[in-house]
Amino acid sequence: MTLDELKRLFKKQIPAAYESLKEAETMPKGEVKRYKISAAIEVIEKAQDILTSCWDELRFKDELILAHRVENVPVELTAQILYEYAHVEPKRAIHNLQALEGIAYKKLYKILCVQKANSAGIEVERWLSMAERLKVREQRMKG
Repeated sequence: MTLDELKRLFKKQIPAAYESLKEAETMPKGEVKRYKISAAIEVIEKAQDILTSCWDELRFKDELILAHRVENVPVELTAQILYEYAHVEPKRAIHNLQALEGIAYKKLYKILCVQKANSAGIEVERWLSMAERLKVREQRMKG
């Protein structure tokens, strides 16, 4: 997953998923309603899984910002939680929140890349150890 895909997931797909859930509430029962609900839940769960896998490595502000995105909390409310001056200067608070949000996405992306590299390293180690065991076995059979 690239940084742009990660941002798109949190900024576009999650709000769209919640909107889809709202639409599905008013629809009559049927295949379309089930599909809308399952597709929306799949997107939300994907984001939750990403956050869960990185939770221990994120700072509190990053966790709060990203968790609020996953839960579709309005930006204004998140700004009010993080900034005392949000009631007086809401535009400034939202602007600062958006800057922090951009940084949080970069941190999340970096953590995901490290996790992916670590898991790839483990796979390489497993493969190498298997190759070594096969060589040893071949040598025993020859010798």
